[in-house]
Amino acid sequence: MSWNTIQTADVLTEFTPAEEAALNNIQGAATELSAILAKVVAKMRSQIKAGGNQLDMTGPTIPDNLQEEAVVMARWRWLNSFPALKALKTKERQDANDAAQKVMKEISSNKPDRPRTELPAIPDTSPSPVNAIQVAGRQRRHATERKLRGLI
Repeated sequence: MSWNTIQTADVLTEFTPAEEAALNNIQGAATELSAILAKVVAKMRSQIKAGGNQLDMTGPTIPDNLQEEAVVMARWRWLNSFPALKALKTKERQDANDAAQKVMKEISSNKPDRPRTELPAIPDTSPSPVNAIQVAGRQRRHATERKLRGLI
């Protein structure tokens, strides 16, 4: 498996020819799909990084094993951008989007048994965010002679 870029054509293949024709007849629909797909990929990449996985340095790519999730999420967001197309917003498409969101939430979690993504060919070596809890006290602690006794 490898990391690849998702194209708008990948999303369009999820529609029937009649649905695709109806969507293509809407002015600006293709431009909107490109913008939505770019946002979905950017969000997925940030979730992958947040889960402690490495990103591919070659561009806005995602692992092949997550391409279906990207297509499903982009399709659902695109359909939601057309309020008049309620007939295309089926329960199956919504369930697929919910399942894809769940997968990405698991990948970005800090659980030790979270799913891991495949390693990229050219990894980004910048550090991942640390999912550590920091506790700050409310009171200031002053060093006194009594408290410091025994440290030296």
